[in-house]
Amino acid sequence: MILSIRDLEVKYKLSRYVVAHLKEQINVEELRRYLIFSEKGSFDLSITNEKLRRKISQQIMQEIERFRKTGYMRVYALNGVNLDVEKGKVLAVVGESGCGKSTLALAILRILPENAEVTGEIILDGENLLALDEEIMRLRRARKLGYIGQGSYTYLNPLMDNAFQVLESSLVATDDFDKAVKFFIDAIKAAKLDSRILFSFPRKLSGGEIRRVAFALALAKNPQLLVCDEPFRNLDVYLAKQLAYFLRELVDQLKTTMVIFTHNLALMAEIADEIAVMYHGIIIEKGPTEKIFLEPVHPYTKGLIGALPDPRNPKKKLIYVPGEPLPRIISYDFCPFFNRCPVAEESCLESKPSQKKVNGRLVACIKAEELKCVPPEEFWGPHIGW
Repeated sequence: MILSIRDLEVKYKLSRYVVAHLKEQINVEELRRYLIFSEKGSFDLSITNEKLRRKISQQIMQEIERFRKTGYMRVYALNGVNLDVEKGKVLAVVGESGCGKSTLALAILRILPENAEVTGEIILDGENLLALDEEIMRLRRARKLGYIGQGSYTYLNPLMDNAFQVLESSLVATDDFDKAVKFFIDAIKAAKLDSRILFSFPRKLSGGEIRRVAFALALAKNPQLLVCDEPFRNLDVYLAKQLAYFLRELVDQLKTTMVIFTHNLALMAEIADEIAVMYHGIIIEKGPTEKIFLEPVHPYTKGLIGALPDPRNPKKKLIYVPGEPLPRIISYDFCPFFNRCPVAEESCLESKPSQKKVNGRLVACIKAEELKCVPPEEFWGPHIGW
């Protein structure tokens, strides 16, 4: 086990300035929405359980009143993540927007913004990254961790050619110059970067070429763990698939471990060894890719799989999951999928669901044993679209 995450929680502390000026951030947009609702005296919550609706509405009002008095409010991004990553495997973490994927990726690298409060453990190769001082953590990022972010243009230096940037990544990974050169040569060969791409500046390359440079930049340090946050964002279907296979080939060739955070569940079915499904800041199901797709257990996972179109069956009716996630400006001591789950009971409100082994995977649902053999179409029968 190269990476083990235990009870990881991340809270963002938002100020009045953040709410007023960072309008594009999803956390801020949610807070602004509830501030507007509070002025009307009611909240538009997709919760049928009246007792729970009143409880959450009261908590939201308390948080908003605190925000108005102190100028600060917390957004709960991760709510107790437990996740293990096996060495040499490709793990895909999937889920809808706002579920905490990017926060988890940045937490592993320990590059969260200053307004983040972090508790829990992130054990990489037997060492708790959260317990290290910043200087030692910088060395771990330089020599053990690789990162491919959402926008490759944003972290490639526009004033330096691509060859220098890839070589620089190799040089910080080792004190041995000859070894660094070997890392550099292996990376550019694996990424298939020719002289035109290497000695060009980022602004002169296409989107696909930029991603290949980003792959080489991350792999040039020969990392033990490669963290990819939406590496196929803003790419067409053909190019995304091409780069996905290319990235898998690189990982197999260099014998490293990779965690991909993405929305693209269908693409991950082709390259990932394991799938971890994330919802509202927790891992609700994790297991081998084939099992997740053929026999999903958790209600939310059944909805995700049922919502995927099948090119071999154009007439397949797609499933939709009703409702919306609960507000993230308050913490929960119960199952966060309660308001959207058709089989939820009062017992689901008693505590947070813990992961348990069911049918060859880990599932955070108290009804996992009952649901393991129920196909998505049968479970979500009333919620099948066209």
